[in-house]
Amino acid sequence: MTAIETGRRTDEASPRIAAAHWRTTCLNCGATLAGSYCGECGQHAAPPHPTLRELGGEAFAELSGWDGKVAETVRALIRKPGKLTVEFLAGRRASYLSPLRLYLTCSVIYFLIAAWVPSSARSSIVVTPGASVGAKASPINIVDLDKQGGLTDEDRQQIARTIEKAPPLIKPVMRRVSTDARGFQTDMLAALPKALFALLPVFAAILALFYRRRHFAEHLYFALHLHAFIFIAIAFAKLSRLSNAAGIQMAVGVAILIWVLGYTHAAFRRVYGGSFAVTALKEVGIGALYLTASIPALFFLALWVGR
Repeated sequence: MTAIETGRRTDEASPRIAAAHWRTTCLNCGATLAGSYCGECGQHAAPPHPTLRELGGEAFAELSGWDGKVAETVRALIRKPGKLTVEFLAGRRASYLSPLRLYLTCSVIYFLIAAWVPSSARSSIVVTPGASVGAKASPINIVDLDKQGGLTDEDRQQIARTIEKAPPLIKPVMRRVSTDARGFQTDMLAALPKALFALLPVFAAILALFYRRRHFAEHLYFALHLHAFIFIAIAFAKLSRLSNAAGIQMAVGVAILIWVLGYTHAAFRRVYGGSFAVTALKEVGIGALYLTASIPALFFLALWVGR
């Protein structure tokens, strides 16, 4: 038996020896510790034989990321518009979640809430031919079968003829909506995160048109933080549907809209500077361009979902 094998067996057979110096020596690479983490390999200083409680805490931290950063990040995101972007651009990043991780977390939370809250979409909604008025006729009409008493065979044939006359590009979408409106909305909701994520560089590029003395990565940081906040804000609007009161939903919707507009303006001024008037004008231009880019993106998303 070689000396190396003897040394390994001795270490494996005496875990107490290793446990005695885990606070001063990294158990992974053997480097001397000067804090809670190893300066050589980055491993956290922890006993080699953790308790069940420590294992549970570690599992929760790995799955949720709750290591103090979550609370600090959410607090800064909600209470101080633009602060996270400023902190990251200044290099102070260790205390916060990364912008991408924050964005993904907030988007997942929002879409989970949106899927959980009862939807107003009805599977009984179909596309029917429009009624003729004089010489004019509307091409299609949206009908709720629960209120119309159902469709006859003749109605179904008319719907089929209306869809066949539609442009080939949108025929699959019309067929999907006419037969399964609820399923179409569910699929759109499931695919929307991908579309919004793809639009983030577009939003950053629009910012670059108005603030040209910044690097593109700075605009992308700002876009991630701003969209993460918007997900949180509209999640509250979604939760208001649980009240089943139109007045409450409207009041919450108006409050959320004012909150988002005020937050966005404050975030722009904190990150990019500028007067109230100049910033407001730039926000109008940025919003118009972003809306112009979003409409075709959502249109093609509907085509992809309805195919």
